[in-house]
Amino acid sequence: MPHSRRPPDPDASSRVRQPGRNWKIARWLLPLVVIGVGLAIAQILVNSGPRARLAAPAKQPRLVETLRFTPAEGTPVLEAMGTVVAARKSTLYAQVSGPIVSVSRQLIPGGLFQAGEEILRIDEADYRLGLRQQEANVASAQAALQEELGQRVVARREYELLDQKLDSVVQALVLREPQLASARATLESAEVSRDQAQLALERTKVVAPFLGMVTSRNVDLGTRVDPSTALLSLVSIENVWVDVSVPVADLRWITIPTSDAGRGASVELRQTGWDAGTRRTGHVLRLIPELDGDSRMARLLVEVPDPLALKPEHAGLPPVMVNDFLRVRISGRPLEDVVAMERRLLRDGDQVWIMAPDDTLEIRPVEVAFRGRDQVLIKAGISRDDRVITADMDTPVAGTPLRERRDSGAVTHEDQAPPSQRKPGPGAGS
Repeated sequence: MPHSRRPPDPDASSRVRQPGRNWKIARWLLPLVVIGVGLAIAQILVNSGPRARLAAPAKQPRLVETLRFTPAEGTPVLEAMGTVVAARKSTLYAQVSGPIVSVSRQLIPGGLFQAGEEILRIDEADYRLGLRQQEANVASAQAALQEELGQRVVARREYELLDQKLDSVVQALVLREPQLASARATLESAEVSRDQAQLALERTKVVAPFLGMVTSRNVDLGTRVDPSTALLSLVSIENVWVDVSVPVADLRWITIPTSDAGRGASVELRQTGWDAGTRRTGHVLRLIPELDGDSRMARLLVEVPDPLALKPEHAGLPPVMVNDFLRVRISGRPLEDVVAMERRLLRDGDQVWIMAPDDTLEIRPVEVAFRGRDQVLIKAGISRDDRVITADMDTPVAGTPLRERRDSGAVTHEDQAPPSQRKPGPGAGS
């Protein structure tokens, strides 16, 4: 029987090619599997290895500067502002009428006159004639009085010769007592008129009532004046006043005299336009008995002698002029056993920073006796062995380790005070 052929199977080729396709897929997957296994092993090795622990950072002590303070006597210093006003300021008027015939060369703004020095003179011719007329009237009245005295002597002799007792009224008429009284009154009236004429003559000469300087003049040579004419304005240069406003609560620190016998607290005056370190001095004169209407502050009068520094002991000092605006420092009553330090060393809540014996930060409250602008006086809370920290710290925490700078040390009481309270240098005046 002949061999018969089977028909071709259509799926045979696909079955033959199937192993090649699987190989390709395996060839791509195998590297990925190897890489994944390697990463897993590496992760296991990392996690199973020893771990280094982070050590806490060592605390570094902060470098600070300190000062030691010695309790001693301290003087409160109050700072304020004041306006200079004239202690004496006068506008001089003519007291008689007439043309001005003489004017001093110093009669200009800024001209200086001593007390009693002649400033100008009004024509005195009419007043000299008037004085002569009144002197003549006095002489006439004196003669009339002498004549009446003589007649009274004659009348008394005649009355004695009569040897009669008369009524007191009649007796006065007989003895010419009314005529004598009239003569005496006429003489007295003539003498008063003479004195008035003499005074008018003297008033033709206008003199300075005090040591002063001219601020303005209103007349000149030839000007005709009368008692309503303002001649000039004069300001005293013997002293000036400074009107100072201070809080009412600060008055307890200030020595204020109530009479000329006492002397008030010392005052130091400065002005922004003066050289550094230059100052003038004065003293509290009086307390004005009313508060400032706007600020409700107390007002003090401070007296400054020789404001223009004309005396030898004030030579070289700047002048203190009316209407100037000055810085005022008033020295108060001293306090015993206090620590004077700069105000910046007093921290929030009336505390100071102390470097404790174990070199850590101590935040200590203190008792403040006086609080000024630049200075405070500590009554309790600081001893001579305490190291007060002068450096600033952003976040002060009690117990913070500290390290002291070597050049820190103790200070004297004078060093504790602000620079303005230390011993004065050149340029001080009294």
